[in-house]
Amino acid sequence: MQKIIKYLLLPLLFIAVVQLSSCTTEEEQAIIYLDSDWEYSRTDPFVREDFDTARDEMLSQLEHFLPEFKGYVWLRKTFTLPQELKNKDLGCFMGRITFADETWVNGVLIGKTGNFPPYEFSAWNKARYYNLPQGILNSHGSNTLLVKIWVDGEGSIASNPFISTMKYAKSKADFSNFWNSQIQLIFAFFMLVIGLYYIFMYIKCPQEKANLTFSFINLISACYLSVFYYTELPGFMEANFSWLIYQKVFSSGLIYLLPFLVTTFINSFIGRRDNFIVLTIRTILVLAPVVMVLLCPTYYSLHLLHSKLQLLLALPMLYILGILIVNAAARKKTEALQILIGFSPLVLSVILDLIIHGMLQINNFPYVSSMGWQLVIVTLLFVMANRFANSRKQVEDLNRTLEQKVEDRTKDLAESNKNLSETNAHLNEANEKLNDAKIKADRDMRLAVNVQNSFYQSFIPALEGWEIAYSFNPAAGVSGDLYDFFYSGNKFLGLGLFDVSGHGIASGLVTMLAKTVIDRKFNEGLRKPLNKVMSEISNSIVEEKGDIENYLTGVLLRVVGDRVEFINAGHPTVFYRTAKTGKIVSVEVPESSGQGASGGIIGIGGLDPEFKTVAFSMKSGDSILFYTDCLSEARNVTGEEYGYQNISSSFARATLPSAKEKLDSVLADFRDYTKNTELKDDLTLIVLQKK
Repeated sequence: MQKIIKYLLLPLLFIAVVQLSSCTTEEEQAIIYLDSDWEYSRTDPFVREDFDTARDEMLSQLEHFLPEFKGYVWLRKTFTLPQELKNKDLGCFMGRITFADETWVNGVLIGKTGNFPPYEFSAWNKARYYNLPQGILNSHGSNTLLVKIWVDGEGSIASNPFISTMKYAKSKADFSNFWNSQIQLIFAFFMLVIGLYYIFMYIKCPQEKANLTFSFINLISACYLSVFYYTELPGFMEANFSWLIYQKVFSSGLIYLLPFLVTTFINSFIGRRDNFIVLTIRTILVLAPVVMVLLCPTYYSLHLLHSKLQLLLALPMLYILGILIVNAAARKKTEALQILIGFSPLVLSVILDLIIHGMLQINNFPYVSSMGWQLVIVTLLFVMANRFANSRKQVEDLNRTLEQKVEDRTKDLAESNKNLSETNAHLNEANEKLNDAKIKADRDMRLAVNVQNSFYQSFIPALEGWEIAYSFNPAAGVSGDLYDFFYSGNKFLGLGLFDVSGHGIASGLVTMLAKTVIDRKFNEGLRKPLNKVMSEISNSIVEEKGDIENYLTGVLLRVVGDRVEFINAGHPTVFYRTAKTGKIVSVEVPESSGQGASGGIIGIGGLDPEFKTVAFSMKSGDSILFYTDCLSEARNVTGEEYGYQNISSSFARATLPSAKEKLDSVLADFRDYTKNTELKDDLTLIVLQKK
């Protein structure tokens, strides 16, 4: 891709150098300037002459000559030929004119550009150049230049017109057309190639959503740039397209889609997502202006509306810059910083256009915003190419590592084959021992499962003011999940959900040990701060499990009067559902020094974790969802994790009144997502609901 950019930019630079070198300086030329002393008329001078003096500044606002801002304006200018230009081939440079024009000299039509009604079509970005045959010029007296211009809501002579030698005038027109139109066509072709290339990349790798969005950005940018280069397309002006429809779609409509696509691209590229509210606002900022644009009945109304609606582009642009600045400042997203730097040419070019065209009214200077956007595209292209190159390098490194492993394994197998005959003699004896060991292990496992199950509560009484539903599904054998509900009579005191690291008998033994400790410390510490209780649980587990390396994560909840106290120690996010609105929020634990938002983990010796307590009140019908990491980390048949977003959405859809029905709804969504896949971890869910 970098080679493609190189080979496209080199010819572009060469053309620019040729264009610049071909322009003869004004000091070397005799020039008749046509930028002042014009007269104007609203009636056809070939029928009746009725001209008034036109102020110079009005040449850029011809619509103000017309009562309805729409119609024909005739401009007249008289000039005489200086001695230096007599008996020479001359040319008239009129520059860019909005909308369309017909130009006469001494009553002879010398050229026309753009389309008059009924098929009006502006050639606003085309620099006018017309030959002046010597036979129509008066070398010894005055000459009359007459320009008929069609105006519809806007009309102007944007450049500084003049008459000079044919070579000089034509070089000025060619130079203007190159920087205003032809260079845009080159960039549009460049973007079209990039867009098609990244569509192909997306087809090859559909999980890379950024490729598809980047292709759309390039294709739509190429279409939008057509407002600058359509006069360079053969046959376009003769096709009688509707000027109003063309402007609605390409000039006034597509521009509002680009910020939406750029935001989507950045989100995909740096791995972030907008919440529902932000996504809705972004969609409205696209649909609202597009609908208003499409409903405009005339070009004049569209022209007025478009100038006002462009202010709406500031909001998504500021949001894009905010995303990039936040992610770049966090130093987690190097690519966000690269994209942020890449957007600087667009910001600078927009500011430059506002100063040059808005404040200084220098209309003959080309618009540079489109070039700034093209530089952004080039920057994004390099960022994409860099990511692809890095991914390719990682794959190559993995392949080299794999090849070495295969080679080493082949050597090991060759060595093993030498001893194969000796090993076969011992296989039967070994198999018998393995069968005996397996029978004993199965018996021990059944015993361990029965012992562990006896530790778990199989019945919860009806609790005053609270409703609890839970589901406990060990993956196989003993479980590393443990849960406990604390109550006195019918009074609910609290609950705990913990997950022991590792699998097998060792983690099962730690589970039973930890459950005993947690139950004892919770009941002993009813009058102690909850973080003190959790610290005592962690210290006791460290002492009693000895050298066993397993540790725990978990949540502990305690009810104190009308409030709920809560600690999350390294456990997955806990979700809170309000009964009134159905809104889902995560129960966050305050930041703890050195330990992260979860406040550390439980049961590791030599550490001094700091546990933070959150206290809040629950209203009738409010519920909380607790779960172990199997729920968030389980994958579907395509390998995609269920994730926190799916859990939150599923809990939000659980609208049935009871805790049991909410639990069943969440489990049903989870099983539908992971169907035809095997769960590799223990799964425990608890729904706690205030009556």
